Amino acid sequence: MNDDQRLLLENLARLDSSRMNRRQALRLAAMAAMAVPITAACGGDQRTRQAGPSATPQGARTAPIDADRPENAVYPFDEAEKLFKSLEWPATQVPEPTSKVTVTMAITAGEDSEVRHAQFAKFFTELHPNIEIKREITPFADYLTKYMTQAAGGSLPDLMYCHYSWAQNFIKHGILIPLDDRIAASAGFGRDNDFTQAALSYFTKDGKLYAVPTDSAPKLLWYNKTIFDKAGAKVPDSSWTWERLQTSAKELTQGKGATRTFGFAQFPGDPFTDITPIYLRPFGARFLSEDERTVMIDQAVDVLQPWIDLQLKHNAVLTIADKQALQNVDPFRSGKAALSVNGLWILQAVIAQKNATPYEWGLTDLPEGPEGRFAPVVGSSFGITGKSAHPDAAWIVLNAFLSAAGTRFFMNMPPARLSAFEENLAAIKAPAAATEVAKKAVETYGTADGVLKGPATPKVLTTTLATWDLVRIGTIPLAEGLKKIKEDVTPILSENA
Repeated sequence: MNDDQRLLLENLARLDSSRMNRRQALRLAAMAAMAVPITAACGGDQRTRQAGPSATPQGARTAPIDADRPENAVYPFDEAEKLFKSLEWPATQVPEPTSKVTVTMAITAGEDSEVRHAQFAKFFTELHPNIEIKREITPFADYLTKYMTQAAGGSLPDLMYCHYSWAQNFIKHGILIPLDDRIAASAGFGRDNDFTQAALSYFTKDGKLYAVPTDSAPKLLWYNKTIFDKAGAKVPDSSWTWERLQTSAKELTQGKGATRTFGFAQFPGDPFTDITPIYLRPFGARFLSEDERTVMIDQAVDVLQPWIDLQLKHNAVLTIADKQALQNVDPFRSGKAALSVNGLWILQAVIAQKNATPYEWGLTDLPEGPEGRFAPVVGSSFGITGKSAHPDAAWIVLNAFLSAAGTRFFMNMPPARLSAFEENLAAIKAPAAATEVAKKAVETYGTADGVLKGPATPKVLTTTLATWDLVRIGTIPLAEGLKKIKEDVTPILSENA
């Protein structure tokens, strides 16, 4: 995150969303455009894809889509139709509309995903002749701005994409409605056995589910095997501890300037949203309490001091200046780091860039601490809005779109539905060993506990990062910085009540 981005996040944090009038909501919408790239991209932590592989940038369609025969090189029409008809689509559990209705669906999509959505809409209408799906396609960076503005004006589409980091604010302000009754009436939906609790938790409030997850990805330990082999070092495996990682990071850091290779790509706090599950909980520490109402990070001095030393004494982790010099390019994917903690969502990109950046790679479990290992699992979702003109028809669409069949058709990656996990990863030619590691993480130590998601998160982040940057460059001691973070963040957490 650069200085300009931090300033934008600070502006967003000054807004009190719990007491918004229309003017304030519009102001929030304006700031949302600036905050989305920040919250989505801290530390290369991008979660912008949602409906299958996309070879072109979002919003970069190169030719009009033929509504009668939507296709492109990635998704030929005949193959799409064959696949759609081979899948078992869910039966309608709510009344079908008796006359023609249009269900509007707000999505973010690149060209390939847009084609797939068009194919789905065409084939879906053949099954449900009275329901037409109208897509509203918005680039991810503009999405939150657009729909916060519309919400302030009292209008929203029937169905909306929802990033995990927005969900609790959407729920708090009535943008999404509970889905529990419709899910309960839909036989075979699989809420209790086809989704992890971590995947559902971001979109749940007071026991009610407001959106259905599309994708759900754990963070894992990635390694550059080429660097390890050149150093004659053994690649990491599930036996590694965090102490072992820190030692290897020191040993594998080599070179200077443009030829420098770093031992580890991240520093705790890149991003701060998941510092608790990755770096603190393995040692019994936390940033915030589980309910996000109490600051606890001042008790984590002994846990975090080795990371400060790794950067300031051993220069084995990228500094803020190093990241700026790389122009925020992911150092692991560019071959500049031996080890990296990142999400499974980079898997397609890592596979695709094999020829562009020729090095061997692998992934394994996150390292373990005395209290275990914990992988943050995050993703996106779709829900029905409180302004939907046709909520029953919207549910018929949503139930098909995010059914087991829909997950397979759209190639959600990695899918939130466990039943589609192996099949979807196999379709992108993921190594079997990588799939095994990822599925294990999702099912055994994946968690949402400790991932910041409360309404106060924007203010918490901007307040914390201002001090944390001073700590990581050595301007103030760690203990002093953590004490200041506690003092500054504690008053903010009342907004999470």
